[in-house]
Amino acid sequence: MGIGLKLIELLLRQKLLDKGIKGELNTPLIVSYAVTKACNLRCLHCHVEAQEALANELGLGEAMRAIEEMASLGTQALIFSGGEPLLRKDFVLTLAEHCVDVGIIPAMLTNGILLNRKVALELKEAGIMAVGIPIDSSIPECHDKLRNVPGTFEKAVQAIKACLDVDLEVVITTMAMKDNFSNVPARIELIANLGADQVAVYDLVPVGRGKAVMDQAMDQTQRVSLIRYLQQVQETREMVFTMSGGLPLYPEIVSEMHRANDTKPKDLLLKQFWVDANVGCHAGIFYFSLRPNGDVYPCTFLPVKIGNIRERSLTDIWYNSKVLKELRERSLLKGKCGICEYRETCGGCRGRAYACTSDYLETDPVCLRELLIEERIHPSNIEKFGFCVG
Repeated sequence: MGIGLKLIELLLRQKLLDKGIKGELNTPLIVSYAVTKACNLRCLHCHVEAQEALANELGLGEAMRAIEEMASLGTQALIFSGGEPLLRKDFVLTLAEHCVDVGIIPAMLTNGILLNRKVALELKEAGIMAVGIPIDSSIPECHDKLRNVPGTFEKAVQAIKACLDVDLEVVITTMAMKDNFSNVPARIELIANLGADQVAVYDLVPVGRGKAVMDQAMDQTQRVSLIRYLQQVQETREMVFTMSGGLPLYPEIVSEMHRANDTKPKDLLLKQFWVDANVGCHAGIFYFSLRPNGDVYPCTFLPVKIGNIRERSLTDIWYNSKVLKELRERSLLKGKCGICEYRETCGGCRGRAYACTSDYLETDPVCLRELLIEERIHPSNIEKFGFCVG
């Protein structure tokens, strides 16, 4: 299916059925590709510890062949990330065009430092469907502190304005942590005033440099409070949210809250990419992460190498990896996750379980079971999940 028809199909599924991407079991519907480890920032929470480019990053021909193989596997959307992907701008533009040619929807995550109106136009013309740009606080100094470079807040704001000026969709990415939790309402107000209406809220997974700030991860009370607050915002504003970093059941929980109020989240692009499938953690089931040197991970937050595309085909890795087979067999989960009634339709965050226990099958210490029960979301009624990317 061409990208035009695919976009029409997604729009119709959203408008007529109130559903996003149709989940095809064990199909990598969404892939994130870190095109470089080089970055012009040194963010305190960076899960890949981005700094300098790897000496052996994929070349254009290798990346194009990988994209072709993703298309044959059924990939619907590819998200370019890094490091900072705009440090390889021409590489990304060529790959975005190739995505469109093979029927994959391209998007990109960037810190915004290198994104002006000219670059925004180039991205749009290459076929980039949406750009994720971070705003981590309404207070510039707090945003800059997390990003570890002065002046990044203002550059991110200018990047957002540049994209909106050329009608390029923007998804604001934002970290919700203990020390900036109280700032969330002011942050949402700022984002709305900028003209952005789609937000991906990240819950810290202690991976990479994030291990050093794991004490700043939200506590359970804050997570539940945040979910309820975001749902209330969706009731009153033309905004849609998703949560990344191990909370993929967010859209199902808030959708149930909406149904109780006889409302629904607004029909915006982000909602089209909620996946219509009763699987929570989708690492290795509907998603994988391609690293700059061709290594493949089940998830960007689960840094367990399952192969390299220079040594094995993506198809071979996807269908034959022992790690992926274990992740797809929820009966192998251990501890509380293994005996939970939501095991099949939630599964916990395998990345956080691995980060905290060194075992990707162990219990995820963050659990939303009580909230699911309180909102009367029976395991058999879970119908969708949101994707985690980075």
